[in-house]
Amino acid sequence: MTSARRHRSLLCALAALAAGCGGALDKPPCADGHCGSQFSTSVTSTYSVERRLDLLFVVDDTPAIAPYADQLAAGFAAIAAELQATPQPASLHVGFTRAGSCDTSTRASVCGVRAPARFVDVEPCNVVENGSLSYPGTIACLGELGAGDCAPNQPLAAALQALDPANVYWEGFLRPEAYLEVVFVAASDDASGPPGAPTPLADLVSRLRAVKTDPSAILVATIGPRDCATTGDVQAPRLAQFTNEFGANSLQVGLCSDQFPHVVDRIVQNLNIAYAPPCLTNVRDTDVARPGVQADCTVIARTSNLSAGQTIEQPVPSCDTGQSPCWNIQTGFCGAAGTGWAFYVDTPLDECLPGDTELVVECLSCADPNDPACALPQ
Repeated sequence: MTSARRHRSLLCALAALAAGCGGALDKPPCADGHCGSQFSTSVTSTYSVERRLDLLFVVDDTPAIAPYADQLAAGFAAIAAELQATPQPASLHVGFTRAGSCDTSTRASVCGVRAPARFVDVEPCNVVENGSLSYPGTIACLGELGAGDCAPNQPLAAALQALDPANVYWEGFLRPEAYLEVVFVAASDDASGPPGAPTPLADLVSRLRAVKTDPSAILVATIGPRDCATTGDVQAPRLAQFTNEFGANSLQVGLCSDQFPHVVDRIVQNLNIAYAPPCLTNVRDTDVARPGVQADCTVIARTSNLSAGQTIEQPVPSCDTGQSPCWNIQTGFCGAAGTGWAFYVDTPLDECLPGDTELVVECLSCADPNDPACALPQ
């Protein structure tokens, strides 16, 4: 699947490579650029990984879905567990809309979601911002749409209606910079359009692609009953063709084979892309007689762009102190600069804050690149 990278989270490694003039590392100790065999310089590396997902479930709620009630309940619980276990904190909007032809309501208010929202807002570290139930509990409740709506099943039209910017009931669900995944859960094929004259699939595909500036940020999955022995091999050719139009960003799984979590596998892979560590090629070893590199560095985690406009700084100690989280230095690859020293934090920092995180690194360096104290790792 094409991986869409955009710009929310920021990792910035600043190495103001400091000098040994007796000054502290809270400011460059050799501001004029030289201090004996040591000097001050800086390098900046910027990385961004989008960790926001808008997830829309379009669920068949006509009588055709009734035989699959148990599979739906178990499947939605499994999807919630998969998303909740994402190692990298993510921000999720999750909504459920009906695919039947008569009922346009949702279960948002019944499930504790504060009006007027029809979706649950889950902030990093699984904090439900606009509801009274737990994260898994809210997902399970929203998915209990029943089987009392009137046929025919029109999931494609229902999805586009929910995603229409003019639909005030779903205002705020779509975020321009977030991934969008639409999951169709159906017991029968799509019949969007007037009776006997379904809307051409090409039109529906174009309308969904137009929802995002970057079409590669759209994922489509279909969960259908084609693998259910009790109901036979039920085919949904329109839904299958629509889903396939999204290529590597598409997936089709069965209702009855415990495959529900697979519909979010690929998006979870994208959300779990780890930050590349800061990497420096000029780090002074303060004790060359000892094995390894004895780096004199300070590391600060800085979170900015918070809701109140403040900035939070968290010093990160060296792992030599025995504290955690802490930083350690290892051989790494510094891009075009080649082999160098990479700085790793042993455990995740507080990424539950809704802001942009910078990791600021300052180290002593060498003025002479041939100084043995700044020898590159072999």
